[in-house]
Amino acid sequence: MSARRRTATLEGMTNNNDPAVAAARLGDELKSIAGRMSAVSADFEAFTAALARESETPQDADVPPVAATGPQPAPQPQPQPEPQPQLQYATVPPTVGTPFTRQPFGPQSYSVPSYAPQPYPPHPYGSPSYAPRPFPAPPATPAPSLGKRLSDAAERGLVGRVLAAVGVAITLIGIVLLLVLAAQAGLLRPELRVAGGAVFAAALVAVGWRVGRRPEKRPGAVALIATGVAAALLDVLAATAIYGWLPESAALVAGALIGGGGLWSAHRWNSQALALMVSVPLLVFAPVVAGGVDELLVCFMLTYAAATLWLQAGRDWTSLFVVNTVATTLPMTVFVVIGDGPAWFLAVTALTGLALALCSAIMLAPASSRAAVLGLTSVAAAIPLPMIAGQWTAGAGSSTAVIGLGAVLFVVAAVATRGPASVPFVCRVVWLAAGAVLISMALGVALDASTISLGFLAGAVIMGLAARWADDLRGAVRIAATVFAGLGLSSLLETGGAQQLLYPGGLSDSVHATLLVGSLLGLAATMVLAREWGTAAPSRAQQIWLIGGLIGLWLTTELCVGVAGVATGGSATGFRAGHLAATLVWFGSAAAALMWARRLQGASRTLTLATGLSVIAAAVAKLFLFDLAALDGMFRVIAFIVAGLVLLSLGVAYAQRFTSEEPAH
Repeated sequence: MSARRRTATLEGMTNNNDPAVAAARLGDELKSIAGRMSAVSADFEAFTAALARESETPQDADVPPVAATGPQPAPQPQPQPEPQPQLQYATVPPTVGTPFTRQPFGPQSYSVPSYAPQPYPPHPYGSPSYAPRPFPAPPATPAPSLGKRLSDAAERGLVGRVLAAVGVAITLIGIVLLLVLAAQAGLLRPELRVAGGAVFAAALVAVGWRVGRRPEKRPGAVALIATGVAAALLDVLAATAIYGWLPESAALVAGALIGGGGLWSAHRWNSQALALMVSVPLLVFAPVVAGGVDELLVCFMLTYAAATLWLQAGRDWTSLFVVNTVATTLPMTVFVVIGDGPAWFLAVTALTGLALALCSAIMLAPASSRAAVLGLTSVAAAIPLPMIAGQWTAGAGSSTAVIGLGAVLFVVAAVATRGPASVPFVCRVVWLAAGAVLISMALGVALDASTISLGFLAGAVIMGLAARWADDLRGAVRIAATVFAGLGLSSLLETGGAQQLLYPGGLSDSVHATLLVGSLLGLAATMVLAREWGTAAPSRAQQIWLIGGLIGLWLTTELCVGVAGVATGGSATGFRAGHLAATLVWFGSAAAALMWARRLQGASRTLTLATGLSVIAAAVAKLFLFDLAALDGMFRVIAFIVAGLVLLSLGVAYAQRFTSEEPAH
């Protein structure tokens, strides 16, 4: 529509006061604009498709364009788009009662060019779905050269620490050569050798303390101070062991002062390496300077470990604890194997070393990240105890006392350190297990093969009763009690329990008495442990009590036969009477359980009923499989009559119970 016509139309719309006519004209104008926009959109889509086809056409960028040699065709004129017809409307004044109508002039339809959708170009891989292209692997980083690694190690201070440690070892070897080999060769006077070692040690400590005032130089200062302290300790040991200038008590005091005071800088600088550089050389070179393992060396190492104990407070110095424990335990073990010292000295030093290891572990445990290592290392400190007991000539009582005291130390350490902020649980469990092992060793030393079962069963009863007050260690105590009960019952069978049940006679009165007492202890241990395990696992309480009941049947039989054997001197009549009594006890116990089950409800009734029926089945099996052949005369008659009466009574009672519950018709 031309500007003149649009203006005329707008003027006509303005002059016309009818709003319906104006709205109709505006609608026609909007339709015309929409048609033009549709045509422009179709042209843009065609242009985009053409560009896509051109981009897919391969181009040879390396070949220069060749000029055309022939005449070129004249460019064809591009067709011009036809102008879109415009609608023109004439305004017809409406008449009264006639609806408004529009009369268009010109064509009433539009021809909008349509374009067929172009197909997508073929995929270069021949598949309609685009497969991801593989990314090239990143280039491999070359390994750093040896020079680069050495440079990095030097930057981190590793090279300096290695050189310092090697320097400490070589320097102390020189000190040992000065104190020992020079004395053997007579190169210098003894005074010069000892005094020279002391002055040299003091100078190293002084220089190291001065250098260590600057934090960046402390690795070197640590090596200097460690060399000086270790040299001073070896010098004191040489003055006592080689030259005899100091009494042993004075040497121990001097070693404690040098070790505890000289390593004060290790505690202040929080340097475990400094303490290790003293303990490791002392462990290696002290036996050389002392001329072997003797009482002086054992006491000297114990004193050094005790004096450096305060350094570990609040520190995670597990490595130092391990080295110090080995430094005290290894010489003591060697000395026990040699067997030159008195037994009382070995016992006292072994218990002292164990107590020292436990105290060190207790101090380190709250800050340590390796509690299991602490527990196992402190257990290793108890290795000399059973070795001392094996070489003790004063009697089994003394050996038992030594091992028993070691067990008490472990149990006290495990129980007394409980709490949320004390020794971790794993460490205390290890100590409790070590105490249980030492208790079993003490029982093995104190009792012979015929009575050791009594010790194990008594220990099982005590542990089972104590488990209730063990708090978080209740499970560990329960397991230890079960192990003791198993050892006791197996020992009871080996002592003569199987023979007492199968054959009359052949056992002495003392063995019969041992089996009698063992049966009583076994019954007590079985009942206590069944209660404990049933409390710990309520879902399996029925199976636990069933197993306990079967073990109780065997022990009851042992008890009955043992009583008859003691009363009759192990005769055949006593053997048969004991088995008859056992059978009657089995049936009586089963009847009592089944009658008691009638008063219970729910899970308790099910448990009691299952136990009673199991005992009845076992009693009937014993009656037909053993009593029928082993018993004779009146014993067999009584067994069958009583068993039958018990079963009849139970049948009547349970039939009456179920009949009374049936509904009346």
